Order: sequence, then C-alpha cells, then structure tokens
Amino acid sequence: MEDLLSLSCDPTKYSTYSSGYVVNGYRFHVEDYDNKLRTQNCGVVVLGENDEDSENLDYYGVLTYVIELQFVMDRRVILFRCNWFDVYDEIKGVKKDAYNLVSVNPSRFLKTNEPFILANQASQVFYANDNSNKGWQVVRKTQPRDSFEIMEQMDDDIVELGSPSQKKRKRTNEVKYLF
Repeated sequence: MEDLLSLSCDPTKYSTYSSGYVVNGYRFHVEDYDNKLRTQNCGVVVLGENDEDSENLDYYGVLTYVIELQFVMDRRVILFRCNWFDVYDEIKGVKKDAYNLVSVNPSRFLKTNEPFILANQASQVFYANDNSNKGWQVVRKTQPRDSFEIMEQMDDDIVELGSPSQKKRKRTNEVKYLF
C-alpha cells in the first residue's frame, strides 16, 4: 500500500542522471559514454505489442539517458530513454533473412513520442555491421551476465530384464538449467 501511495504522488524535484545502470544481469551504458569504449553496452530491446495484429513485436533501440526519479518515502523508479529504430517498415527499417537474423537500418528511427521504458523491461542487444546489406546492422540478443543455459544429455544403455530377448534400449534425457 505504501508503494502505491508513494507512486501516486508526483516525483520529488530531485532526479539524477547517470551514464550507466546494471539491471536484470545486464550492464547498460548510454550511447555517448559507450562511444568512448571498445565494448558495446547501449543496445536495448524491449518486447512490445503491435496494435494492429495484437502480436508481440521486438523494439530495438539505443540507450540515450538513464534517469532516476525519486518519490516520497524513499521510493525510486529508473527510466531508460531510448532512440527506437523503425521496426514497422519491413523494407526500409527492419529485415529478417532466411536464417531469422534481424537487421535494422540505423538511420531510420520511429516517429513516436514514447521514448521511455522502465529499466527492468530492457534486455540487451549488440549491433554488428551487416555485410550483405550495406549500411544496415545485424541484431544479436545476449544472455544476462552470470546466467548460463547448460544442456545436459545423458545416453544410457538400459537393459530390460525379464524380457526373453533382453532388448537394449537407448534413453536420452535433456535437462535445461538456468542459473
């Protein structure tokens, strides 16, 4: 109840900006800070819904600001301000090839007045130059830090006892672990 009461009031006049933020196991940096580094941590993807078909759609963008809004009772909300690539134009904005690799045109942005997302909604992507489409960038989704998807396969020869021919049967179990 206190959270709802705190958020129902306007934010205080104190807000802070930062050049980076760690959330959901990802380390994000704003684009200006990221340009000075060898690594790339400004790529953002968020899952949204397309109004026309009511199907999910990935929105790809670049992080420009990290804003922390402060509310009464020491509550805080972290917002990401992003420049979003045009994902609606399937010819000039985003392409999917035969291998389901997504490429975006970095010179085409969405014309929207909704640049903000909550920080905990963001996942991280990297952009690499697309060699087959000059001027485009291939999108690569990443796993959060300290998160591993381990596939374990066990192949056991099981002998069924009690059957006259004692047939051998091979069993395969797949187990997924996500830490």
